[in-house]
Amino acid sequence: MVFAGKGILISSMEVLPTEEADFNEWFDREHLAERVAIPGFIEARRYESVVAPTRYLQIYSATDFEVLDSPAYRAALASQTEWSMHHITRFIEPTRVVGRLVRSEGVARGVALALLRLRPSGDAAMMPALEGVLDVLDKPGTASVHFVEADARLSRPVTADASYVGGQDCYVIVECTSEAAAQRVVAQLDLPVQKYGELIDARVYRYRMDISASALG
Repeated sequence: MVFAGKGILISSMEVLPTEEADFNEWFDREHLAERVAIPGFIEARRYESVVAPTRYLQIYSATDFEVLDSPAYRAALASQTEWSMHHITRFIEPTRVVGRLVRSEGVARGVALALLRLRPSGDAAMMPALEGVLDVLDKPGTASVHFVEADARLSRPVTADASYVGGQDCYVIVECTSEAAAQRVVAQLDLPVQKYGELIDARVYRYRMDISASALG
């Protein structure tokens, strides 16, 4: 299993071009370390795409799902720094997913990934409905596959209003050895996901950086 824990937090957003340099400085130097320092967090990974409206993607892993609604985590959300508030209030098309890692296959990380956002048409349980997605592991350039079932109550951006839709959406993460391989995965997975529900979105991202709790000491 490439993710060490069972709790997964996914966030994504686009930012204003005029804010981009400072946004990346904030994320790379302050925000990732703050989040990973919360008890129970294991690591955080950052990815980016050349395609708007969700250019930036972050995936955090935690020992258990409960860490993502713990008093320590909620305290961190309620005590944002001035630098954090500057950028959080300026996110464009933000997405926030708090979920459980229900299945993970493969032993390697990739330098790119395909992120599929699925809206269940019935039972939200991803398995066994999405068992066929695992066939991508036999394709060239695929390193691992992960399935994240979102918690509808917790999965909404901090700045979202009452009209936000998508808290119940679930996600498939396919790690690949190249962006081209990730693009091929996106093209191959339309049929396997139809048994589960609607494919809302599929995007390809390339690795930017990561930080781990063990590295922070």
